[in-house]
Amino acid sequence: MPHEATSVPHEAVAVPHRAAAVDPVAEVRDLRVEVDGRAIVDGVSLRVLPGTVTALVGASGSGKTTTGLALLGEYPAGARVTGDVRVRADGHVTGGVRTGAAGLVGYVPQHPASVLNPARRVSALLTDIARAQVGHLPRGQRRAQARARVLRALEEAQLADGEALLRRYPHQLSGGQQQRVVLAQALLLGARVVVADEPTTGQDALTRSRVVERLAAVAGRGIAVVLLCHDLDVVRALADEVVVLRAGRVVESGPARRLLRSPRHAWTRELLGDRPEPPP
Repeated sequence: MPHEATSVPHEAVAVPHRAAAVDPVAEVRDLRVEVDGRAIVDGVSLRVLPGTVTALVGASGSGKTTTGLALLGEYPAGARVTGDVRVRADGHVTGGVRTGAAGLVGYVPQHPASVLNPARRVSALLTDIARAQVGHLPRGQRRAQARARVLRALEEAQLADGEALLRRYPHQLSGGQQQRVVLAQALLLGARVVVADEPTTGQDALTRSRVVERLAAVAGRGIAVVLLCHDLDVVRALADEVVVLRAGRVVESGPARRLLRSPRHAWTRELLGDRPEPPP
């Protein structure tokens, strides 16, 4: 992207524009989520294309996380949900707002330690997934194949020295390492969409630039990334498409280069702080 982010080094995160695919890998149509009679998401629609980054941006309470979790079929307790959520992979389509696309959508939460079992080593967390995928192989090959899959997933998640890391417990890892272990779990499961929820919150500029590189690499493998983010520098560095939410509704959406450079809605201009991305 041509913009030089103020807090994410431009030379570390330049991401080539990815050509749009014809068919979306995930689609949300007219999603409405009500809790106690109040709509926290109201008529949201979006399409997520393979190999691209779709950024959902907005203030706190705008509906970003609720929309992102809808791709997994997860909603707040007691929510009344209408609309349609579909995820496609290998010619198969999962549909229905409550159906979660098991394995097809991975989720990297803002606090990754919350989804890692603190009593199990990283090797156990990942090997259980890998073993389930090689159960069809002869018994003598299963362990070696599972191990190879785990190490490959760690490499794809940009975790160096995987052998040593496998012996550690989650609490012995940094926040960035925990995040990458969760990402490795999603890659092992064969996720076609990865929802990343505020992946750079509370991190320094160098760590943020590495998160950008990591997610760009995931998109480069043909996996769709749905980025829930308030960090506009990260959005500028990564996003192909931007969806702007306010009070549960989409107020503007479109290609990142156009929207960040020439926002059309007053709320988008306010969100950008009257500092739209300058032309190259």
